[in-house]
Amino acid sequence: MLLRKLVHASVASMLLMLASFPAFAADNDLVLSRFATFDPKGGGDCTNACGVVEPNTQEFESLVGDMGQIIAPRIANPAETLGEAGFAVNMMTSFTTIDDSQQYWNDAVEDGDAEPVFFTGHLQVRKGLPFSFEVSGDMGYIFNSEMFTLGSAVKWALNEGFYYFPDLAIRGTVNTLMGSRDLQLTTAGGDMSLSKSFGIAGITELIPYVGYQMLFIFGSSRLLNAYPQDPRPPQFESNPPPDGPDTTFSPEFVFDTYSTQVNRLFFGARLRVWILNIVAEGAFGNQIFQTTLSAGVDF
Repeated sequence: MLLRKLVHASVASMLLMLASFPAFAADNDLVLSRFATFDPKGGGDCTNACGVVEPNTQEFESLVGDMGQIIAPRIANPAETLGEAGFAVNMMTSFTTIDDSQQYWNDAVEDGDAEPVFFTGHLQVRKGLPFSFEVSGDMGYIFNSEMFTLGSAVKWALNEGFYYFPDLAIRGTVNTLMGSRDLQLTTAGGDMSLSKSFGIAGITELIPYVGYQMLFIFGSSRLLNAYPQDPRPPQFESNPPPDGPDTTFSPEFVFDTYSTQVNRLFFGARLRVWILNIVAEGAFGNQIFQTTLSAGVDF
């Protein structure tokens, strides 16, 4: 009964957070139509303007690499699993630093003024399985936006609780970004972690851990419009200059799928008292540093 109430309360808190924050502000939402130039030209048979869009692919690829690390799956646990009958619920908060001096970030965010830190909140649920396996699900929200994330993971402990050897585990993950009107983003990857448990006064357990994460990021855009003030559909002149007037009007564009791979190192420690646990974690990636704080219960 207590477990059920905790899960229901955690889910309700996350849903309330997702529902309430976007209503007040959305400065971190992404506007990828700014990743292009469109030089409107009058004359000819143009009702409003003519011209052809020129997308900036480099800006888009840089943003995808950073956003993939912002939504990357958190580890937030040592290598050991919960055991066959184990169950855990964790609430997490992450602080991800970006280089806000980069033009692509200021072009991307809604208010045009990127902050140096992205804050995210997460609800993580984990379930132990036989043979040292564990599955987990994660729901996250990017504060000050309408974007959230959904993810899942499978972990297998190759060694845990064996004499003086550290615990060793591998994990596969997949995460996807939801709620963005412009960006489609998915990450898939795997990580390996080492941890060792140390008892303190017979009532407290400290478990430091370190590891490596390989992250694959896949991003593409939805249909974008670099000149939305002209509501006309795209039109193309079949007889362009010098044989005829140039009436081409092509402001719409799409960024095709871009994929990149990022290597990340992480370290952290879990302090456990009875069923309560607190975790602090840091992760280094490609020009991105991420700090995660987690609190929850294990059964």
